[in-house]
Amino acid sequence: MDIVAYGEYYNKAMQGIEDMLFQAGNPLSSFKKNLYGEAFQAYLRKYIEVIDAIEKVYIKEDGVDEEWLDKLADHLVDQAAVELDRIPKKGKRNEQLVNYNMTLAVYLFPAILEQKGQSAEPLTDRIVEKWNAAFKTSVGKASFEKIESGFQKKFCYITTAVCESQGKEDDCYELELLRNYRDQYLLVTPEGRDLVKEYYNIAPTIVSRIAHSKMPGQIYEEIWQNYLVPCIGLIEEGKPEACRERYMAMVYELKGRYMA
Repeated sequence: MDIVAYGEYYNKAMQGIEDMLFQAGNPLSSFKKNLYGEAFQAYLRKYIEVIDAIEKVYIKEDGVDEEWLDKLADHLVDQAAVELDRIPKKGKRNEQLVNYNMTLAVYLFPAILEQKGQSAEPLTDRIVEKWNAAFKTSVGKASFEKIESGFQKKFCYITTAVCESQGKEDDCYELELLRNYRDQYLLVTPEGRDLVKEYYNIAPTIVSRIAHSKMPGQIYEEIWQNYLVPCIGLIEEGKPEACRERYMAMVYELKGRYMA
């Protein structure tokens, strides 16, 4: 690659990765089952040339340029810090950081990983490490396929996240019991279906916001003790309607706390 072409790809990648984060708008508005897939594909189409430019700078004739990925990750983190410093109020600044975290997790990282370039995994790993160190967050990465499958398969987002925080497996007794309750009791009535529908519309956002909070483990422990343990007990006692009331209380309490 000649110097001119290299410079063009370099500049496109540097500016482009900023745009991928800062021009994404409100990521929560389209992070819903019926909107996310189309929104992600539009995002990928918009920035596919940026991802291609990153890859072209990374791959050299004699190997790969690992320093380039460090430079790119540092650049993104530094620019985010600049943007956040421009926001005078701490509350608004924290709100914007949550938006950045969400954009990384459900758009930027999945888009880079979707192209399956040689730079995809090492670059996203570097951004995760540097971002979390700089902003004291716990952003993770996942592929579009994994995120989309969560919508399509109707994973019990909140209950799964809580059980994972307890060190339980995806097929543990508690999760299987709650899933069976959902399928065999809630989904057989219009009221139950409406409740489950609302749950799946808001649960991914709630889980994301808990994950980006300062003490996610403590929050999940509270949900476990206050809602899931009582629900499990009521199911075991043959009191499905009482469990539904407790389940509703959990959905509306979490909605009020994290979606207001």
